[in-house]
Amino acid sequence: MAGQAAVTNAPETGKIACLVADVGGTNTRLAVWDGAHLRRQTRIANDAHASFNDLLRAYLAAQPGGRLTACCIAIAGPVTGARAELTNRNWVVEPVEVAGVLSLPSGDDVRLTNDLVAQGYALAVLGGDQLSHLRGKAATGGQQLVVGMGTGFNVCLVRDSAAGPVVFEAELGHASLPDRVARVLRDVLGDKAGAITTNEDIFSGRGLSRLYGLLTGWGDRPGEAILADYDPARPSAETRTVDLVARLMGLMARELVYYYLPMGGIYFAGSVARGVLSTSAQNIFLQSFTRPGRFLEQVEQVPVRVISDDGAALLGAARIAGNQRPTA
Repeated sequence: MAGQAAVTNAPETGKIACLVADVGGTNTRLAVWDGAHLRRQTRIANDAHASFNDLLRAYLAAQPGGRLTACCIAIAGPVTGARAELTNRNWVVEPVEVAGVLSLPSGDDVRLTNDLVAQGYALAVLGGDQLSHLRGKAATGGQQLVVGMGTGFNVCLVRDSAAGPVVFEAELGHASLPDRVARVLRDVLGDKAGAITTNEDIFSGRGLSRLYGLLTGWGDRPGEAILADYDPARPSAETRTVDLVARLMGLMARELVYYYLPMGGIYFAGSVARGVLSTSAQNIFLQSFTRPGRFLEQVEQVPVRVISDDGAALLGAARIAGNQRPTA
């Protein structure tokens, strides 16, 4: 099947068989939650399918038999109770239609949530090599912030409570750039900085491509290729682009401390965040984040982590399906 990774055909245990999905702008990750473990995990390229329902049918066709009891779908876009629309792709997901594809009794057996919300619910169960620690002591509760940088950009605030985490939704990708970030872009790009107006215009895969084109005048280049050619030992256009993004990420993270007071930690998620912060450009990010300025003592108290597990949102979707906890 085009775009599909290897499928794990491990048997389920227990009576729960909940399909969980993380629908991004480029790829969709799927698995079956059996109440204890994620089984049959795979990733499918969205371009290989005309709709989410078509992708679901292809996934089911590749799986061994077994009846599903529920479904939870995390999607990169705004969600209402009966509908979700992918921000960066013309896909609409509706519980009634999904229930029909999965042979579930009704749309009530399908739960929709935002992908960053799912990442927020996953925080409490992530550990070991699922997280990379960039700075600060281990988070010990309080407010935490997930910052997603993949095909798009968004954040969600997580606050601990006696009943479990409460996750606050947002759509920060379409908000205007903070002035500190915009000023640096104007200093570097001059008048061309006017092409970048929102957070998603820079802090995403498409943003990385656009920045490369604006810096070089050679046109956009795929973000994956830019990151693959990053080499701090040579002053290439790719290196300049990634270094500038890392600097801007540090400034943005500092602004997010003021916005949300995430003293329990900032957690970066998504392929672009992992790509940039897994290189030596993370040092540029850290220098930008902790530069001298207002409230530096408070900023320095905030731990920074990278969610390195590409399937973290599936774990969050499984927790949502199991606990049925509302978001704020």
